[in-house]
Amino acid sequence: MKVDLKGYTALITGGSSGLGFEMAKALLLSGARVVIAARAGERLEKAKEALAQAGDACAVAMDVRDASSVEGAAAWFRERFDRLDMLVCDAGIGNNAPGMEDLPPDHAFWDIPAETVRAVLETNLLGFFLTSRSFVPLMERGGRVVYVSTSDATMTRPGHLPYGPSKAGAEAMAAIMAQELEEKGIRVNVICPGGFTDTNMAPPGLTERMRASGLPVLPPTVLNEVILYLAANPAADLTGEKLVGKDFAKWLSEHE
Repeated sequence: MKVDLKGYTALITGGSSGLGFEMAKALLLSGARVVIAARAGERLEKAKEALAQAGDACAVAMDVRDASSVEGAAAWFRERFDRLDMLVCDAGIGNNAPGMEDLPPDHAFWDIPAETVRAVLETNLLGFFLTSRSFVPLMERGGRVVYVSTSDATMTRPGHLPYGPSKAGAEAMAAIMAQELEEKGIRVNVICPGGFTDTNMAPPGLTERMRASGLPVLPPTVLNEVILYLAANPAADLTGEKLVGKDFAKWLSEHE
């Protein structure tokens, strides 16, 4: 999809790797200015350097679980930029959460450490709230809020606690935000890959085992077309929707 996003500014949490990194690159190549936000460290700096090859990329250290960290990042943004057009909330953890690596594949929900559940909820659910609370007020001329979620079945599938419920809660939050922000010209939508995706959220070795077994593995670029569509004018009135990357071409053909 070719769109002209010159003069457009987006901020992507979890933008230092995986889906967030690839969406950032797609927006940059279309002319947008992109700020990636993630916890401070070498990965964030390397991601910024790599994305700078594609366009006007910046980075800010931010922990979505920490209200003061998010507020500080929003203040940093306000000092440097005069507008925010798109907020993409991609920061998330699942099977890579602390404590999950020690659990057997057939674990029961009562085997999951409380700290693991807290970490997932704070990142996937509370993080969406804290980020939106601090950055949505910067959208003075309308804008787009996008939450990166998971497939519907994952939310209630055995073995996907606490990840599934954390995403279900965030989608409910997005639905409420869509209604509350509509009169302000701010559109809120949910996007998801539509299947297992090659990112660092997967347990070590799982991606390779799935490919060896002939099971489908989606590329981390699966949401690029979706994010470009939401940034472009044709999506101006779309709000309260959920778009699936794997099925996006079909969805687009039916809505053109």
